Amino acid sequence: MRNDVTRPIQLPEELGMYLDGLRKAYPSIDQVWLLGPRVNEDDERGSEWDLLAFADESALAGIRADRSVHRAGLNLMIVLDGDRFEGAWGARRSGRLSSIHWRVRDLHSATYVGDRGAREAAIRVR
Repeated sequence: MRNDVTRPIQLPEELGMYLDGLRKAYPSIDQVWLLGPRVNEDDERGSEWDLLAFADESALAGIRADRSVHRAGLNLMIVLDGDRFEGAWGARRSGRLSSIHWRVRDLHSATYVGDRGAREAAIRVR
């Protein structure tokens, strides 16, 4: 694993406020996790934020329909049934947490197998 998830990750204030507003507008959003290069010590951190939110079908439909919440530089995936996830806008990636071997380690950290086949870290941000 490329990150031991012990170093704190501070979201920019604007992103934190955005997530709080999204959770208020869509109360079924239960947890939000940060994953990808911003968490894992990656030489190519890039400028995008990769977020995984646990919610339901109505939240996904509402977020897809409400273009005012779509953000460039933000990849938001919605987990619908505890396993299946779908992209909220843009390139509509989809998959299953079970297929990426998602494992919650504790209240604040999880691991998964990333695109390159390596075990990576995720951090709960909300």
